[in-house]
Amino acid sequence: AVVSTQSTGTSEEVEGVLTERAPEHYLDPILGTLMIEPVLLPSSKVIVERSVIAKHLLSDPIDPFNRQPLSMADVLPQDELREEIAEWRTRELKLIQGENS
Repeated sequence: AVVSTQSTGTSEEVEGVLTERAPEHYLDPILGTLMIEPVLLPSSKVIVERSVIAKHLLSDPIDPFNRQPLSMADVLPQDELREEIAEWRTRELKLIQGENS
């Protein structure tokens, strides 16, 4: 992936590169974006980004993967995965900065 050679590029460009490089299980299955705050949907056992499922539940209070009733009170934070993604993201940002300097 090519990123702007000026500083580290825009944050949008950097996010795009991070998303391209990310392991599949770091990506939200609904939007395909890098997760920051992963949560487990208990009935379908799918891990998604908290903000994405929160937005979905505002208009439709069901698990989008199995149509079971769901509320934000039901979702389970995935702290270990969140920390793993944060550490990976920090390492990748350093690599991206190195590639662009």
